Amino acid sequence: MPENLLTTLIPLRLEVPSPLEIISLDQTIKVLNKYPITFMAPMTLDTTWYEDYCRGKIEAHVERFDWQGSQAFAELQLDAHFYERFLPYKYMLICHLDAFVFRDEVEYWCNMDYDYIGSVIYNPRWVLKNDFKRKLTGFTPPEYFGNGGFALKKISSFYHITSKYRWYLQFNFWLRKKRGQGLLDDIFLTQHFPKLTTFKMPPRALAEKFGAAYEEWDANKLPFNNEDDSTLPFGIHAWIQLNQDYWKPSIRRAGYTI
Repeated sequence: MPENLLTTLIPLRLEVPSPLEIISLDQTIKVLNKYPITFMAPMTLDTTWYEDYCRGKIEAHVERFDWQGSQAFAELQLDAHFYERFLPYKYMLICHLDAFVFRDEVEYWCNMDYDYIGSVIYNPRWVLKNDFKRKLTGFTPPEYFGNGGFALKKISSFYHITSKYRWYLQFNFWLRKKRGQGLLDDIFLTQHFPKLTTFKMPPRALAEKFGAAYEEWDANKLPFNNEDDSTLPFGIHAWIQLNQDYWKPSIRRAGYTI
């Protein structure tokens, strides 16, 4: 493994995680212990529990940022100052505490050399038609939207884009606030970054093997099967909040009582 290939980035919001979040964290440590964890924490959050839990199991660091709430977090994910701190690494694997990793495929996906691989969102809301307005503005819908709760980012690419196009990002933040619209950073970057510069994302068929954000979809039409581990992607996002019963068999087979 190349030195400083990747850090697993885990954002924190609570001083002590929930029992199901502990399952996610334990699996991340067990499967990805070759790579250091970076806990992304608000300035005032006590991270003692996480540091104690990781001690002796995996190399872990804490990086503190000044954010409060989901909107500030989303803007931070599109801020060059955020990525500047991680430039010693080539990639970050964002793995929220509601994500679950099935196996270590880090080097396989890093070797693909994509700028961003997000978990494919299975939700009709994010299957957009190429209507007249989008054709007129040049913002044709992407083939899919990649969720950022379990995602791989090439740090140098994100640092370059968020530095060079800072004015564009700031204007969009302002415009959305003026319109009363919330910012979803993963949806935004999937739609906008490829329009700004060369920004490589895998085709949907390949991204489906990386990650899944199963939100609202006919289970029979998913490209994986919860009874066959060989069909499952590298990891998933939001298994705690959404379709938990679907994911329980897979998580039990990974060794957890749930």
